[in-house]
Amino acid sequence: MTSLAIGLAGGVLALVVRLVKGDGAKSLLRALETLLTGALGAFLAHAFIYLMLAAGGHGELTVTLTSLFFFIWPGLVNVVSQIASGHAVIGEGAVLWIALFVGGVVGVMDGLWATHKWLGVGPLAFLLDVTWGLGGSTNGVLLHLIDTIATSHADGPNEIRREAHRYIKGFRIKTDFVFTQGAVMSDSGAWAPGTDLFTHESIHVWQNRILGPFFWFSYASWMALSFLPSIVAGIIGKNVSDAIQWWTYFDNPWEVMAYRLANPSDRMGWGKPRWLCWPWPVAIALAPPVLAAVAALFIDLFAKAYI
Repeated sequence: MTSLAIGLAGGVLALVVRLVKGDGAKSLLRALETLLTGALGAFLAHAFIYLMLAAGGHGELTVTLTSLFFFIWPGLVNVVSQIASGHAVIGEGAVLWIALFVGGVVGVMDGLWATHKWLGVGPLAFLLDVTWGLGGSTNGVLLHLIDTIATSHADGPNEIRREAHRYIKGFRIKTDFVFTQGAVMSDSGAWAPGTDLFTHESIHVWQNRILGPFFWFSYASWMALSFLPSIVAGIIGKNVSDAIQWWTYFDNPWEVMAYRLANPSDRMGWGKPRWLCWPWPVAIALAPPVLAAVAALFIDLFAKAYI
């Protein structure tokens, strides 16, 4: 019933927004789509997380790891709580409510902005966003909440059914860099569908969908592991800030992949000293041992929780 209520609320929202935007009678179809995606997104996310918790016997460590790998922020709170007191402060019930909220918001926003091509790859993309890719989708929901207030969502015939959301301005880490989490691109400026940078960010969207928690966990791990070496390299080269940016970001294997496939000239076109930029074959070659170590840690943590 909660999932249906989320869908109904989303349908009403979509009807109002699309009428304001002048869609006329077509607003009813968008409202119906939003009702269905909102309700289904909430239901699927809740069901998926319940199955994850059930697989681990609903134990507290299972709750902590599930909340970490699939929602990140409440998981970090639980990790600290688990270490400090041996208990997860955000319990199973709360985690399931978070699943309803995240899945519901993903579904509502997907319907409202006509994100998916339902006769193509859309059903798979939607399913992954509200299940395996929930970690990135959680951050995507945060971007939706921030950017809906701060800026405007790209809209129009060329923007719909692109399997991702695009905000013109909004939250960003650095000027001239699009910030993508889950299926949400923030501060994307004029980089509309069809541009190299949109393709680059779309690769990140699918990395999250296919790899799920492995993607965000390994991406963050690479940055953490390369941070101190980059400082040393920066001191030697007398350019610490650039060294940190190149080693933690530009040489991150997931970024190397996206740049190589979509816009290789952008990665090499910043005019930085060569020592700051590992050639893409080197960056890719260095990735397996790092990712293997991350995967081993991930599997070990889950084994302790589920076996």
